[in-house]
Amino acid sequence: MDRDAHPAVYASGSSLKRKGFQDLEGADTFKSLKDKKIRADDQEGMAKKTAVKALAAAYAEDYRRVAIPDDRPFVGALPKVLRKPQIATPADTARQTAIVCKTVTRLIETATQGVHIIFAHDAKPSKAARQILDVATDESTSKGAPVIVSLALDWMQTVPLVEAPKRPETTKRLLFYIGTPGKYLSMCIQSVRGRFDQAYKDDRLVVLCKGVCMLPLGTQEENIYGVDEVVILQTIASAAQKKGKVFWGHGAGTKASLMQKSYGYPLAEPMPKPLAFSGDAGGSVNSFDYLVEYVKYINLVKQAKPALPVTNWYDTGLLVSVMQGRVAQAGVSLLTDQDGLSMLRDASIGHIISKLNQMIAVEPFSTSKGVYNFFIGDGACRLNGGVELTMHLMEGYKAQCMTTLFIFNNHKWAIEDNLVAETEKEHVLYNADFYDLISEHGHVAVCENDLELRETIAYLSKKTDLYLQGKAPPGISMVVVRGLDVEMPPVLGDISPILKSSEMAFMREVLGKFAEGCQHKIPIYGCSAFEYIQYLHIFMEQMPEGKMFQYVCGRTDIQAAHMCGFTQPEGKCVLFINDVYGINSIGESLRAVLSGFGGKQLLVMIWHPSVVQLMDHFHLHRPPMVWPSLGPELCKYYVRKDSDALFIDFEGASNAAYVTGKVTAALGTGTPLVCVNVLPEQERDFVSLDIRVKAAA
Repeated sequence: MDRDAHPAVYASGSSLKRKGFQDLEGADTFKSLKDKKIRADDQEGMAKKTAVKALAAAYAEDYRRVAIPDDRPFVGALPKVLRKPQIATPADTARQTAIVCKTVTRLIETATQGVHIIFAHDAKPSKAARQILDVATDESTSKGAPVIVSLALDWMQTVPLVEAPKRPETTKRLLFYIGTPGKYLSMCIQSVRGRFDQAYKDDRLVVLCKGVCMLPLGTQEENIYGVDEVVILQTIASAAQKKGKVFWGHGAGTKASLMQKSYGYPLAEPMPKPLAFSGDAGGSVNSFDYLVEYVKYINLVKQAKPALPVTNWYDTGLLVSVMQGRVAQAGVSLLTDQDGLSMLRDASIGHIISKLNQMIAVEPFSTSKGVYNFFIGDGACRLNGGVELTMHLMEGYKAQCMTTLFIFNNHKWAIEDNLVAETEKEHVLYNADFYDLISEHGHVAVCENDLELRETIAYLSKKTDLYLQGKAPPGISMVVVRGLDVEMPPVLGDISPILKSSEMAFMREVLGKFAEGCQHKIPIYGCSAFEYIQYLHIFMEQMPEGKMFQYVCGRTDIQAAHMCGFTQPEGKCVLFINDVYGINSIGESLRAVLSGFGGKQLLVMIWHPSVVQLMDHFHLHRPPMVWPSLGPELCKYYVRKDSDALFIDFEGASNAAYVTGKVTAALGTGTPLVCVNVLPEQERDFVSLDIRVKAAA
């Protein structure tokens, strides 16, 4: 390590006394806080805490698994569960595209209440999108206009804004959404889902994504797959312009500014003054307010330096999502980019750590001037090696950008706990002093309270200003934020359907037989558990069969998959996984289980989410309107003969008795691998009707 490059690491003694940054003069940035206090929350401060709790509760509610009755009549558009790849041929694409084009043309022509076309950010490269945006007029109000066009809320998060643009009120219009919605993303940015829901119920919603389209067909909404989105968008744009004059939906006189920020370089505005806070903290100011002020400042920097890369990236997690919600409620842009939106749609914890690595290691990102901020939760950072990577990048690279990693250190890493009303011991982050070990580093600040947080944010804004003037060096900083936590009631809902469900009966019967005669508890391995945690928790805590098992939560899905392949106490174990992440690294374990001449037995249960709301068509971790279920197919590649494995689909009450019998028999005869695909409700006990739509005009 270079002593000159990292002098604070070699400070005399090892008492770990310094907590703030080492400023340009070598002093601790917290040195001036001794006389400051944190006041108790006043009425405004309490109201802000209530708003924060509401955001957190909404976040947890979005993840709640609902047991849907097996006899629920599903009709209309539903996500397609793909058990094998389905790729449309050119001929199929031509026919399906023709059907959509004919349908949307008719819908636009007959839309008596008018048309509203919303463009998501990933529609930005489209020439057809740009053309209809260009022709839209903002000389007067769009009220009563035959056609309105507007930018989606996700697009607004990619341009510098400190005041939210007007959203057009279009509660009765035929609604087109061009681009990719996202369930988690829409929650973070406070999107108005109700408009989607109402338009869907009224059969006036069209969502066009790459290769797939949701639209009213006959008397209900349907999903059509394998379409040419470019041709369809051209058809929509042409039909809309034939209907009448196209109006800009964000208010008169606002188009030029938003279009310049989106497609070109607007005139630079004055550089903002660095943030400065005086007096005591607390009172009417909530902890999140300081972070909102910082994001607002970063937006103003981008407005002052339009050609300079200035970007924030946000990870998945409770505190990060609440922070985004507070930023959105303040009318401030998240100021992220296409990658940032994609990561929020995918909602993969730790995703931004990979982005951090790219920005520091890949040219020209690393060799160009820029201001970058990354926000991540405690668990996501630890489980993805965020601190170790950041220290590695600090010392191993000389990037020319100014980069800051914010870590919300609240010692938690699983929102699933709010779905079962208690903290699972496997989800606690121990070694609370983990970050103290690096607090002496001059590029690390550990904020224990609001005073230290606001001082750190003020310092970072000052450093940003100096960096852009060429008076401060580039580099990476790390901010550990403590004391920023949210208390909220558990989101349980009615658990009686879970207690009475065919899944619970299956688990009790099959797992009970699996553990018969064992002297030791059988391990159940898992990790990402939203799809099954309520079933597992009730089984372990309330069912007698659960006492014969021990749940072991891997720090990652990869680790959980690894552990199921090792030697087990009784030679057998269970792996609970979801249909996406859980398959990571399962191949290594399958090779271990299926090698040699016996002695190992593995039961894999693959779980899926439920279709509870419209946004579940755009579920996290999955392509729009498609739920890949590749686990069973992947597992089959490791099996050489039929007697070594059982692959079976569980379809609820309709085949529960048959599947239970087959699985218990296979486990009883020592079959090495048993894979049960717990199909989502829409894939159970249904009849697929032969409905045909003519493609010709």
